[in-house]
Order: sequence, then C-alpha cells, then structure tokens
Amino acid sequence: MTELNGKDFNDVMERGLNQLTTTIRTGAKVKGTITMIGKSTVFVDVGARMDGIIDRIDLENNKGELKYKVGDTIEAFCMGWTDDGIKLTVKMGGDMVDSSVEQAFQDQIPIEGKVLSERKGGFGVQVASVEGFCPFSQMDARGVKKEPAEYIGQTYTFLVTEYGEDGRNLVLSRRKLLDQEAAKDRERLRDSLREGDVMTGTVVKVMDFGAFVDLGGIEGMVHVSQMSWGRNVKAEDCVKVGDEVQVKILSIDWGGDGKRERISLSIKQALGDPWERIPHELGYAVGIKRHGKVTRLTDFGAFIEIEPGIEGLAHVSQLGQTERVDKPSDVLKEGEEVDVTILAIDFDKRRISLCIGDPIVKEEKPAKLTAEQEKEVEEIQLLDTGEVLEGKVARLQPFGVFVDLPNGQTGLLHVSQTPFARAGAASTRAFYKAYPIGSTIQVVVREASRDRVSLTLAETLETEREQNRTESMDVKDEGDANFGSLGDLFGGLKL
Repeated sequence: MTELNGKDFNDVMERGLNQLTTTIRTGAKVKGTITMIGKSTVFVDVGARMDGIIDRIDLENNKGELKYKVGDTIEAFCMGWTDDGIKLTVKMGGDMVDSSVEQAFQDQIPIEGKVLSERKGGFGVQVASVEGFCPFSQMDARGVKKEPAEYIGQTYTFLVTEYGEDGRNLVLSRRKLLDQEAAKDRERLRDSLREGDVMTGTVVKVMDFGAFVDLGGIEGMVHVSQMSWGRNVKAEDCVKVGDEVQVKILSIDWGGDGKRERISLSIKQALGDPWERIPHELGYAVGIKRHGKVTRLTDFGAFIEIEPGIEGLAHVSQLGQTERVDKPSDVLKEGEEVDVTILAIDFDKRRISLCIGDPIVKEEKPAKLTAEQEKEVEEIQLLDTGEVLEGKVARLQPFGVFVDLPNGQTGLLHVSQTPFARAGAASTRAFYKAYPIGSTIQVVVREASRDRVSLTLAETLETEREQNRTESMDVKDEGDANFGSLGDLFGGLKL
C-alpha cells in the first residue's frame, strides 16, 4: 500500500471535494436528508462539501404547515452554488426570468403559473412573461371534476411538457406533477400503513355502496355497511365530499401483477362498538330517560334507536300511560322521535327494555316476551349480509374456523372460504397455524339466520369477483388505474 505525504494527501482531498462539487450541476435533481429546519430555511445534506438550502415556504402546504421533518428524505433541484450553500428548489417561483422557463423544461423542474383564462381545449397560464397552455385534462388530478371558472385567477405549480419558438409555444401539465407527488405519497404510505391502524382521511367521493377516502395520497373504500352502527343507513346520509373522518384500516392489498390497490376501511369500527362502551356510562343506567327514534313496529312492541347501534324494545304494555294500547301502530309510527325510560339492560344479549315516557308504576319491570316473540327479536337483531366484522377465533375443526362475533353469535368460516381450500397434510397444518385460537380475524357475513352465520373473507369475495366479472358490481373511474374498492369486493352479495 502506497503512503501519502502531506502534499499528496491535500491534493487527493481537493480533487475529491472538486468531484463532489462538479457532480451536482445546475438543474440537476438531487436527493438528500433534512438536517435542520430554521424559521425561513431548511438545510439538506446532499453528500457534498456544503449543505443544500431550501426556502422553508417552498415546503409548506396551502395551510402553511411544513410537510417534512428532520431526518426525512427529500428530492429537489440544484439552482446553483452560493457562499451559504447549494441553492435548492422544489419549484421555480413566479419571479423567474424567461430563460428559466427553458431550463425548467430541460430539467423538468416544476414552475409556478397563474391561470388567466379559459381557452379552446384548456387554459391560458401566465409563466414569467409568456403565456402557456394547459389542456383541460392536465389541469387537475385524475377523477377531479371542477367548473373551469374555479381555476381562473389561481396560481398553481406545473411541469413544462413542450417548449418551442423561444417560449411562444409552451404547453404545461399540472396533472403530471400531481401524479408524481401522489406516487411519492403512496410510497411513503406503503411503508407506514398497517391493518388495524386508525387514521384521519378526507372523503373524496360518495356512491350508493360506500365512500372513497383519501388517506394522504392513497384512497381507501368504506363500504356502506361500515359507515355507521345504525341499520339501513345510506352513504349520503353519513358523509359528504370534503368531510374529514376517522377510519380503521380493515385490510390492505397493494395489488401488483396488473391488479389495482385495494384498501378497505371502516368508520364505525374506528368509533368502537357502542355495546362495549355503554356498560361504563351513566346514561344507560336503569331509570335514566333518553330520547330516541322508532325504527320498527311489531305486534308486541316498538324498537327504538337511542343512538346508532343501540336499540331498545318498548313492549306494547309500556306504550301508554293512561289507556291500554292494542297495537303499537295505533300510537306510534316509524321514524317518530320519542322520550323513553330505561327499565332494564341485558348486556349479554345486548337488549334494552324501554317504556314510553315515565313508567306507570315506580320501579316497573319489563314485560316478558313469549317464545315466539323472543325468536322475532332475535331475527331483528341478526347480522346484515355483507357486514364486515372483527371476531375472535373460538375453535378449529378440519372443515373450518368458528369465530365469536361482536353480537354474541358464533359464525363458521368454512375452509372452502379460505386460501386453504384444497385438502392435503401441508395445507391442513398451514390452516391451523393461520388461525390460532384467541386471535382476532376480519370476516365478512355471507349468510345470517337465527341458527347459523356463514362467514367468508374479503379476499375470497375478490377472487370470486375476478372469476365471474359479469356478476360483480364494478366501480368505474375513467383514467384511474391505481385504485379499486370494496364496491368490487361485495359485488357478489345481495346487500
């Protein structure tokens, strides 16, 4: 090994530093790590002898919030060298000169432009001293539909896709840039999202079968059965576009091999099962008065919703204080709001006995139901087909998994509904290993009756949909190839 004297060593170091300097040319795209965040400047280690510096305002969102933190990796463009460091930018500002527009085109550096007017096929956009053109299809992200007037006067960031005639022929795309940013957001989320996580998202689309929720770069689907603990709800009654909602991630399928990403979400499970909460609330003690809505009338009484997911039964004998009521429909109608008093609560059966108004007799006990009436109550409390639930594995048999469900029933996930449908010693061992007793499992109600609940898995329904597309309910969003939904997932069920 050759030894270096002091002069040789200095020469080598100088050549190394010069090499670092020349590898980052003006306009080059660089990647670095944020090392410090100041009041107006963000410092980035880009592997050179000087730190990169970015104006903090360039990294803030439209709410003035910084999108990054120390330690985050960031991509930017080199704008030149100064005594303070390597000047970096994530976009060129509105005060650029015309020569910078050509550089932005050559190096694909984002630039700012102001939308001036609507033109045939698109918009006129002011960039520096020239006016460029942005086609309608390139003004916003895939699937976003706004009136052209909503863009006029706004300043956005674009990519230059065509540059000619010294800038007189300038074509811009905001969508291409948004797609790139969305791809980066998706990569970040792929590393951080986990099944079971509860997070905040924004509703971006509402349809009959559910809602699409943006999780910050990736969209997920909340099926209508997962919107509320209440029964027979409509998606449009639960959420609207622009709402911020808390959701629990039920399952994640990142796709691949031509398949689209699918993330299934639940709003109601993010809120928690109300029956697990109410035993600890004073508002559900015997004798407490509550306000509710009549949801169903039977010959023997009225079912009254106190809050979504919590219904009580007012027996026909508890509907009138001064006179006997023969039929609940004589004094009540579905949808009517009433004041009730709690007479008794059975947490094991998830039942609440109510009376309308005040009880006639102090400490009055709830009326007993006949065996036939008990059966009818059980039928009303049955699970909905297509409902996504979280249960616990109770026991295993070679033919399937018995799962304890939140409503107190036990359902069967038959082996044919699992990835281990084919017989064989190896698959049997894997089957038992996949569903340990006491573990939590996400299941979908396939069929439900008083005596039997058949379960399946979300991925099993998806496989069936792929095998028979003509019987599926396919969600179509033109131009969006990155996202699927639980609308696909439940296509084979009668909801």
